[in-house]
Amino acid sequence: MDLKQVPLFRDLALEDLKALEHEARARRLKRGEVLFLEGEPVRSLFVVERGLIKVYKLDPEGRKQVVLHLEGPGRVLAEVALFLDRPTYPASAEALEDTQVLAIPKERFFQLVEARPPLARALIRYLARRQGQLLHLLDRLVFHEVRERLCEFLLEKLSQEGQGFHLPTNPELAALLGTVPEAVSRNLGQLYRQGLIQLKGRRVEIPNPQALVDLLR
Repeated sequence: MDLKQVPLFRDLALEDLKALEHEARARRLKRGEVLFLEGEPVRSLFVVERGLIKVYKLDPEGRKQVVLHLEGPGRVLAEVALFLDRPTYPASAEALEDTQVLAIPKERFFQLVEARPPLARALIRYLARRQGQLLHLLDRLVFHEVRERLCEFLLEKLSQEGQGFHLPTNPELAALLGTVPEAVSRNLGQLYRQGLIQLKGRRVEIPNPQALVDLLR
């Protein structure tokens, strides 16, 4: 993957990108394989090169799983955990399909941040954008109906991955949207019957994105 396509690194000069690429190591994961577990020491920053990663937490009894977010190509994992006082992963991550990530060792990444001010500034801007996204997510969970949340999710995935993007399972999607699988299934069915989305297995195409935007209004 060209690291220039990664939002965290897209504003960096060629020299800085080459320094990062020199440190990155590819790691392949089979579907269902764990990338890291909650509580493990943070050893690397990860960039998803291809595939899909689920980030989740388990309840205290270790039975119920809550999906926090899904990360596809170009997305970064563990960027916040790196800077914790006791850097351990606050959640677990697992491949939802065959996936490849780039791992940048923590200590080498710190050295690059300290030696290259543009990378430090890019990291601060990226974390600020992520905070804004989390605030938007909170607003969506509190004030929006399930149908609106689903439409926003679909439009966001379309923007990130293009037509034919992968749709999580209904339980995973319900966890992301703060609802129950039955509500997800019902609303997806309505959008499908209205011709607003097309489904091919778990792949989604949106013939007229503006129609979904209009629903949000």
